[in-house]
Amino acid sequence: MLVSLIGSNGFLSRYIGLYCNKYFIELNVYGRVKPISYKFNKFCRVDLLCDELDYKDLAKSDIIIYAAGAGVQFHLDESKDAIYNLNVMLPISICNNLKKYKYQGAIFTFGSYFEIGENLENKSFSEKEILHSQLKSPNDYTISKRILTRYFESFNNCDSTFTKLHFILPTIYGETESSYRLIPYILNGIREDSNLTVTSGEQIRQYLYIEDVVSIIFSSIKANLESGIYNLCGAEEYSVKELVLYLFWLNKKEIPNNIFGKIKRVDTGMKILKLDGGKLEKKIGKISYHRILDVYKKYFLNNNYETKTNSSPSL
Repeated sequence: MLVSLIGSNGFLSRYIGLYCNKYFIELNVYGRVKPISYKFNKFCRVDLLCDELDYKDLAKSDIIIYAAGAGVQFHLDESKDAIYNLNVMLPISICNNLKKYKYQGAIFTFGSYFEIGENLENKSFSEKEILHSQLKSPNDYTISKRILTRYFESFNNCDSTFTKLHFILPTIYGETESSYRLIPYILNGIREDSNLTVTSGEQIRQYLYIEDVVSIIFSSIKANLESGIYNLCGAEEYSVKELVLYLFWLNKKEIPNNIFGKIKRVDTGMKILKLDGGKLEKKIGKISYHRILDVYKKYFLNNNYETKTNSSPSL
């Protein structure tokens, strides 16, 4: 099996690469910078914002995983053009060009439960409900992901020679994620005994470990999953405040006074984001998940862990 990975050094890309290495899967990688944490069979240096992909070469793949994107890490302040080009226009262009080459394999792309929008209702959204959500969108990242998901819903209803799998993701986490994200921000603050500031902590989110995401991708391949949009629900759900309190408890530390409500984020209107993952589980069987309890110590062992507790965390 030949896997082609588009996006070389992102959070998800690294774990896909490591999975392929572990199971001796042939891997070609397309991106600006050569992978630094996993091995590959071929690297194609390409700036996805301005260079053309070699679609003839790409069409030789059994599996294509589009793991590039922009806008999810708010502190990077990426341009609107980059967000829409990477999150919408390029995946659409790839699919259109693969049709020209009569591609026979499968392509994976990803959405986000941010597509739900500014929701206050305590419910888990199905794929159909996400597709038809009219709730207010707080940013261009959310809008771009909504556009891509709606495109794939229409595209999957057309005749095509290849399989198109679009996975809607919850909050994914893992020990090599950006230090600006909530879990490493809190754990590093605990380790360094530094001052921490977070939101009021009322937002409820689902959390899914990064290795579980990759495992589900390859389980879907083995199961010959049919084209469609599928939710990957989180293994656990917490309010931000509950998660912060839990991380302090796991580390047997007392939580400092007055750390909540010190900052405000643009996504605070998205009070509750939850996915219903029943559709996917019916197709590929029961999924075994890691939990934060199982993996939080890996953050302290990670050699690439950065110390940046002076900045506010990103969810």
